[in-house]
Amino acid sequence: MIGPVDLQCARALCKSRRDLHLPASTDEAGIFFNLAMNRALYSPPRSAIYFVDSHHVAVEEIIRAALTGMGVELRMEQLYLDALSIFKSVKRIGLTPAEAAAVMVALRLNGIQVTVTE
Repeated sequence: MIGPVDLQCARALCKSRRDLHLPASTDEAGIFFNLAMNRALYSPPRSAIYFVDSHHVAVEEIIRAALTGMGVELRMEQLYLDALSIFKSVKRIGLTPAEAAAVMVALRLNGIQVTVTE
């Protein structure tokens, strides 16, 4: 994160709804620039779900709980915007189709918008 987001701003961001239609060919920087703290993106061709880290929305904890309940080890990677790994981008978690289905249900039940690339 570049800087902290206060709670009032976080609530306003989470209330905003916008449709997200990204093609499967969108690169990971494009995914990052289209996500928000209450949004995740699942890419079936990449077998991965992407989300941004936030102190206000516990996306990682929701995913971790869903996978732990299935007896699956979390395979998460922090991606960066730059070659020196200074500016954090999205987090990527590798998932099988069955794991992805369970994770997406858990996220949606917790109010997280999940988009699947086309």
